[in-house]
Amino acid sequence: MNETAPKTTSSPKSNLRIYVIILLIILGVAGCVQLSHYYVSLPKIDRLGASGHMKQEAERAVRLAQDVFQVDLDYSPESVEKVEQILAKSRERYLQDPNADRSITPSARSYLWGAYIGEVIKTVKPSEWKIDPETKAVTLQLTEEAGQPVINPMRWCFQRITRGEPEDNVWYNFLLVTVEPDPSQLRTPPPQQGVPGQ
Repeated sequence: MNETAPKTTSSPKSNLRIYVIILLIILGVAGCVQLSHYYVSLPKIDRLGASGHMKQEAERAVRLAQDVFQVDLDYSPESVEKVEQILAKSRERYLQDPNADRSITPSARSYLWGAYIGEVIKTVKPSEWKIDPETKAVTLQLTEEAGQPVINPMRWCFQRITRGEPEDNVWYNFLLVTVEPDPSQLRTPPPQQGVPGQ
């Protein structure tokens, strides 16, 4: 009993359709792989945008504060004073050996702490992160202030670690940006004097 299956013959049109479908599937997969490779190779700031990127960096600062310094940061304005204390310790370590090979350089740490301070500023003052298209520098723009001033909390932190002058205190700088002055505390200009001989 030799049973043989009936032979089916396919037409050239059906073979062509199969080849076209297979080719389209291959091209689709290759296109997706290429697109995902492009997306992954973009710098994180381009993928997330300035706001998403800086929020992520601030979260890294919170973890670093907890893991290394045993300090809890909660995005409250008062927590910036804790960051100042962390930066003071970083300043001491920097002074001991400013050229030491460290796993995180003062510049990288400044970026994390500055991102955190900027996120806290955003809870107090309407503001948004901006990227300079030419330099790729990230700054924080106060959106409801006259002239929409731009501040750079990352620079504050870098100067606090590397320079350490009294005016580099980040808590002080934070207060200058976020606290509205009490009009009763403002000095009034001195009365104008008349020109002598008039």
